[in-house]
Amino acid sequence: MRLRILTALGAVAFLAGCSAEPSTTPTTFVPVSGTVTVDGEPLAGAVITFLQTDEKGTTANGETDEEGSYTLQAMMQRGIAPGRYQVGISYLMPPSGKPVGLSARSSLAPVADLAVAEELVPPRYSDLGQTELTVTVPEEGGTFDFDLEGPLLDPPAAEDSADPAEEAEAAAEAPEPESSESESSVEEPATDDASADGR
Repeated sequence: MRLRILTALGAVAFLAGCSAEPSTTPTTFVPVSGTVTVDGEPLAGAVITFLQTDEKGTTANGETDEEGSYTLQAMMQRGIAPGRYQVGISYLMPPSGKPVGLSARSSLAPVADLAVAEELVPPRYSDLGQTELTVTVPEEGGTFDFDLEGPLLDPPAAEDSADPAEEAEAAAEAPEPESSESESSVEEPATDDASADGR
């Protein structure tokens, strides 16, 4: 599922790069913002993507804050061109427990969390090829709120965070060599007893 999301996001970047023709390049950007919630609760750290479905629009992205609020940005500008859009909402969670946001996904440098993160939003909201979310942005822009039906998918197990604790426990149990020394010291009197019997 994660590979499908990343592939879709890669296609988004490709489409954005291929929309530089004069006939399709939008001349007007209008403000678009809103909130993303799950069963009424804010979803912080989610990445929302508006993918154009006609020649008038352009791809735009945003990231939700602690209140679940987002503001779209397209082509290094705030806002988006009026038009029809498919909407994808992605919430990538790595074992560290901190969602992978927009800056990490667009970073040119490798991001460790991105490689092991899993998509927690079901495909009907997160996969741009399957999403049920569609909007039409009017000439004046607008506010678009999305309340997703939960629950989210299960997050990955926090295996990395458990390793230090296991290592600490192993270190605490390390004084086993002392017990082996005590065993050898017990054997020495036995040899003395044997020599005493010989006398």
